[in-house]
Amino acid sequence: MPVKNAVLFLAETLESIINQSYTNWELISVDDHSLDDSSGILNYYAQKDKRIKVFENRGKGIIDALQTAESLASGEMVSRMDADDLLPINRYENQFRLLKQSGHGHLITGKVKYFSSDKKLQQGFLNYANWLNQLSENNCHFKEIYKECVIASPSWMMFRNDFKEIGGFSGLVYPEDYDFVFRIYSHDIKVLAIPEVVLHWRDHPERASRNLQQYRDVTFFKLKWKRFLELDRAREKSLVLYGAGPKGKKLAKIILADTTDFYWVSGNQNKIDHDIYGKTIKSEVIMQGLPVAFQLIVAISSPEQLNEAKKHIPNHAEIFYFC
Repeated sequence: MPVKNAVLFLAETLESIINQSYTNWELISVDDHSLDDSSGILNYYAQKDKRIKVFENRGKGIIDALQTAESLASGEMVSRMDADDLLPINRYENQFRLLKQSGHGHLITGKVKYFSSDKKLQQGFLNYANWLNQLSENNCHFKEIYKECVIASPSWMMFRNDFKEIGGFSGLVYPEDYDFVFRIYSHDIKVLAIPEVVLHWRDHPERASRNLQQYRDVTFFKLKWKRFLELDRAREKSLVLYGAGPKGKKLAKIILADTTDFYWVSGNQNKIDHDIYGKTIKSEVIMQGLPVAFQLIVAISSPEQLNEAKKHIPNHAEIFYFC
């Protein structure tokens, strides 16, 4: 558990861990040079409960803190926690049971529930939680991995040997939770979900994803494009980018900078045959004329646009939603 200036919520988080029905755990907490009394709270709880261990970050930032914790963990299984969230009382017990039954090569997650400390939750957070929970219900997390991070970072449990085998937290880039999920995907770890909520996810004004520069770009297109090239790009297939709005333009600049050849199509009649960044926008109709299976990246903003786009996508397209 990385900790950074978490004094407002840290005690409540620690209590939710201490109160777990499963008791054979060890908490590796790493203080990332907090300027508040987070270390004081951690040390107070560590004196009360010997299962809680407190360390200083060997570097700086959340990735270094995670790597510090990784080097000190010794359990058979490993999980990540954040210092401002809460665990349901049976979280570890339920995940431990299913992971033991499933064996190595599996990761166990579950449903998440957002709550707010300061005001009514924004609809975007609720939509994200609903989407994650639908993935959990259907056990189809990797189907939409290029849309958003498909596993909440403080929601999973896996065998430590598997965790080490896939590289743990070493070499991650921001956003580190999303990059770690791509690592799970690339190593064919099978994701299973228990039907219960495993994480009460707190939204508050000081939350890292709201404030740190590393998380400001909510599309994360650079990371998605890099991982797509590594994991799913079939060079023998044509590549098509669907969408010439703000998202499509942003992704097109990244693809063009990488000198990758692609067709750029749009359903917006006002943009067809216009040049953007030196690339001519084509009608979506051209997709029907591509004779063999091709890879299609969809980068459009609204559900209405997406529904309209689906009417023009041929069955032989291999689709990746960068929405």
